[in-house]
Amino acid sequence: MRHTPKTVHCAILVVVLVVCIALSGCVSKSPLSANPVTPTTTPIELPGTGPTITIQNLAFTPATITVPRGTIVTWMNQDSVNHLIVSDAQGSVAQGTLFTSSSLPKGAGYSFKFNNPGTYPYHCSIHPSMKGTVIVT
Repeated sequence: MRHTPKTVHCAILVVVLVVCIALSGCVSKSPLSANPVTPTTTPIELPGTGPTITIQNLAFTPATITVPRGTIVTWMNQDSVNHLIVSDAQGSVAQGTLFTSSSLPKGAGYSFKFNNPGTYPYHCSIHPSMKGTVIVT
């Protein structure tokens, strides 16, 4: 069977396209991220040195945690499904305004620094029955 330059070029083009498509799947978003927040809070993109809340079996453990102000709390997803942490509405602050993680796959985490005393309820927007609270003293 004789290969013409046209068929060779087409074959090369197909191989290049397949490689490009395969490599495009290798680009990933960092699992730790933070959305913009009000000026009284500070998002961070690296795991904190403070306490960790484990996400496992469709629950936050511990469900309620008390920390001093200025503490960085980290949520780590150990479930096989994604979770998205969203702060609940408080007074004039809309739901998700205080903190909102990206969608966290298994092994990913999200950290947030709590600068002000108060009670901060939150939930998983993918699984609304999952609820937790951070109490800052």
